[in-house]
Amino acid sequence: MIKSDSEISTANSKDGIWIIDSDARTLYANLAMAEILGVDTSELIGGYSFDYVFPEDFESAKKLFENKRGGDVNPFQFRLRRRDGSEIWVEVQGTPMRNMANEFIGIVGTFAVSSAVRKQKLAS
Repeated sequence: MIKSDSEISTANSKDGIWIIDSDARTLYANLAMAEILGVDTSELIGGYSFDYVFPEDFESAKKLFENKRGGDVNPFQFRLRRRDGSEIWVEVQGTPMRNMANEFIGIVGTFAVSSAVRKQKLAS
């Protein structure tokens, strides 16, 4: 099977790539994203992205999602819940996706483990 340049570059990216639809279900995740969450990529596809949010962060996550739906392109930091229950802080660049009718159809997110938060945690 021949892969396109974009498939090869996202598969080998050290940043997590996570594409979710308008219902917050995963359409695509690269290996780096799966590693950030401590899961296999196959476990992410079709799954609800909010499953990786701590219950106490759910309302904040929902608000961020709604802001993206409204067109917000600003980056942010967020805490995710890995499969083993541990936390991981990430820097997120989420870009809203729209169809030709300008309807919101999801978000393309790039996720990097936050070195600033990691350094703060190690110092305390």
